[in-house]
Amino acid sequence: MRSSRSLKVAYSLDEVMALEPRDTAVTLGVFDGIHRGHKRIIESLLRCRTAGLVKRCFLITFDPHPVVVTHSRITPPVLTTIEERIDLLRAFPLDGVVIFKFDAEVADTDYRQFLDKYMLKAFDMRMLILGYDCHFGRNREGTPERVREEAKKKGFKIKIIPPVQREGSTVSSSVIRNTLLEGNLERANDLLGHPYTVSGEVVHGHGLGRTIGFPTANLAVDNPHKLWPPMGVYAVTIQVDGETRYGMMNIGRAPTLKDLREGAREIEVHIFDLEDDLYGRNLIVDCQAFLRKERSFPSVEALQAQLEEDKKTARNILGLSLARGQKGPRCA
Repeated sequence: MRSSRSLKVAYSLDEVMALEPRDTAVTLGVFDGIHRGHKRIIESLLRCRTAGLVKRCFLITFDPHPVVVTHSRITPPVLTTIEERIDLLRAFPLDGVVIFKFDAEVADTDYRQFLDKYMLKAFDMRMLILGYDCHFGRNREGTPERVREEAKKKGFKIKIIPPVQREGSTVSSSVIRNTLLEGNLERANDLLGHPYTVSGEVVHGHGLGRTIGFPTANLAVDNPHKLWPPMGVYAVTIQVDGETRYGMMNIGRAPTLKDLREGAREIEVHIFDLEDDLYGRNLIVDCQAFLRKERSFPSVEALQAQLEEDKKTARNILGLSLARGQKGPRCA
């Protein structure tokens, strides 16, 4: 279940002042995915407040991903859009999240100037928590080691968080990206510490799913850098206007019903026991399990039969009884 905790978000230095940042601990990073490594950093940040070392805790992140600006030709797909990142951060009792627009000016800012302008002065920062691989400032010159030297000069404390290991692998956004691209959703979700999320606005589709008893919400993902899971069918949970629903999702070409242009893909979500008109509403879809690869069927009837089997499998995975709208004991 997603947290409904309110979260104060600022998008500029002027808006930072409304967060009343006094005597603070701060962490800085892209935090793409909000994975287990990021959670370790955030938990360390929050312990500073619990221990009475500071009064408030803030997280600074960037949008777009810095590589979009600094190395646009090799931009990696992102695990989380900024909206998804904010939604995941609601799970933590932060005093605020600050999203700085990453542009050429920020990219060219010396890390010492960045510390002075965006952290020490803006946040009255007393403690800085950084991940072991966090680099910021011009040419990524603000390494943890160099920032540690600045801490000695400028009188703030710093803590560097080591990497988190999971079954022999270092948890990182790049490892999770590769794991997803390889089609291993179970492993990716384990490294994340939560289900992989896809979100977007419901738009008009072909309307063919309704004709075979499986109406779908077609999801429009606006961010061109968002990493889509591999094509196939998934068991999913869906957040609709703050309410959790259950269903299954197909990513692909729906070859039995459609004739899409070469290279085109669509995301279609079938929500169990829901007849509402969802057009124009935003869905947050959590990929709980991969069911099967997408394939073409010899007939519409064969597709319908397979979808019924998919539905039974998905309901079992999601802990739902066969009774309409009834949750079973396995649902977390």
